[in-house]
Amino acid sequence: MVSHPVREKRRRASDVDGAGSRQRRDDYYHHRRYTRLIARSGAAEGHLRSAIGADVGVRSRDNLDMRSLVPLTDGVVTLRRQHPDDLERHLAAVDDDQMRWLWDPGQRERYEAMTTEEQRAHQLRCLQASHDSFGPGPKWCWSVDLADAPYVAYVDCDLANDQVPPGEANISYACSPQYRGRGFTSRSVRLVCDFLRLRTGAREAHILVDVENAASLRVARKVGAVEVETFVNEHGRTTTRHALELRRQSRKSGADER
Repeated sequence: MVSHPVREKRRRASDVDGAGSRQRRDDYYHHRRYTRLIARSGAAEGHLRSAIGADVGVRSRDNLDMRSLVPLTDGVVTLRRQHPDDLERHLAAVDDDQMRWLWDPGQRERYEAMTTEEQRAHQLRCLQASHDSFGPGPKWCWSVDLADAPYVAYVDCDLANDQVPPGEANISYACSPQYRGRGFTSRSVRLVCDFLRLRTGAREAHILVDVENAASLRVARKVGAVEVETFVNEHGRTTTRHALELRRQSRKSGADER
């Protein structure tokens, strides 16, 4: 059969435009499928498995393609690779609390000096860079989904952060305003700790929190991290360091505080 050149061109364009949608649809079905696996097996809440890993078992770290580890789920929250289509929710999550606690000095002023379109373009570049760089590390960034609500929070882990000892992990997180106080952030941090324990050589996870950031401190304590020091960081902020021993961590049950 001879392909019609115009139709063939349209078909190729449609394939390109639909690639992102197909990936998101695949992630959704992986999430649903894994939730059913948990229900059938009675697996303890929070055990880390990927949709692929649940089928083939644990593979050698050296041979593992990290992209196969998304999505990660405990049956309530799902961690997946960030995508440019998260843009609207990403923009909506930016509020005074996020800028106060997570942004470096000067970032807010530069951001607020942008036009709306410049802000959108800036955040889109950030999401695209996060999406493109997800792979073997040393940093992994995830969007956090619920079964009925996408991108309710963000979490990352970084094995090359200069604020923690070499080879150990720094964990950062942020939750969208309307989903705070419901336990989703601490669930996500626990999944990241499982990821680090099972897929990296890190022995500790560190969480650095401003001493006045009460909500973030609750998350650190809820996941079992222990305060080990207080110091003034390079921006003059008094900061607490919480550390969690990944190889000896025991999961706590009960409702989260964030």
